Amino acid sequence: MNVNAKQLTTFDYTRMDITTALGFFGQMQAKFESNSTLTAAMSSVWTDFTSARQGYDDAYAQARKWEQTEDIDNLDKLRDNAQSAFLNALKAMLASPNAAKAQAAKLLTFIRDKYSLDNSDEYMKQTTMTTQFIQEVESNTDAMAALTTTGLDDWFTDLKQKNEAFLAKMNERTEAQAGLQKGIVREKRLLCEAAYRNVVKLVNAMAICEVPAGLDFTTPINLLNAEIEHYRQILARKGISTGSNSGGDGSDSGTGTGTGSNENQNQNENGGSTTPTTPDTPSDPGTGGGGTSDGDEG
Repeated sequence: MNVNAKQLTTFDYTRMDITTALGFFGQMQAKFESNSTLTAAMSSVWTDFTSARQGYDDAYAQARKWEQTEDIDNLDKLRDNAQSAFLNALKAMLASPNAAKAQAAKLLTFIRDKYSLDNSDEYMKQTTMTTQFIQEVESNTDAMAALTTTGLDDWFTDLKQKNEAFLAKMNERTEAQAGLQKGIVREKRLLCEAAYRNVVKLVNAMAICEVPAGLDFTTPINLLNAEIEHYRQILARKGISTGSNSGGDGSDSGTGTGTGSNENQNQNENGGSTTPTTPDTPSDPGTGGGGTSDGDEG
């Protein structure tokens, strides 16, 4: 037994924001996996951690798919512009000195007036009305001929494409929402934190007991501690205390009630990748002190 054995540093990773925490656990897994003898010796404790980290990653990725507000807003604006362009062109054709064009425009206006094509309507009402208008025009041979007579084909086609693109994105978000249980990211993070905590306890105990015999614990622990210190310093620069120490149960035994308890900060970021950041450029961990939120999804 070696009571002076090198120990894996513990610190309060519960104070990381949701993205940085995911990056941290991913990096720690990668560092551990460079020593297959050590991971094999940890047996089920190690597999429990890798499974929990994968669950965390999957939940995070699914939540990111839910975040498409900016895309939807942009597609709505494009659809609005296309609708306004079509209606303005149609209005102009009503005043055309060409009798055939003016008459064709009246037919299209008659169909348009059945539907409320209003850019100020809420998303799905506008989408539904626009779709119904397009379907009626396309099902009416005279109306399709009127598009050609007035030269409004391009405006009509553009409106149809923009409306379909918007609807597709809305359906994509709805499907993602349907598969995402409220609070699933926080739940999976807490499971990952608990599993990692078990890894730390086991590795430190193994180092003291020198099990398995002959395994050099100093090299892998130094590598892992360097990674931990990198993340700890990032949080420290933000004024977030992590209670770093040199082993044992220590201050990493938090319950995820720090900044890791609320996912909204990162859920509200538009776009972004589901891939956690590397240790050289981890995500901004926020302001700490429980003031940064990255938890429950609404």
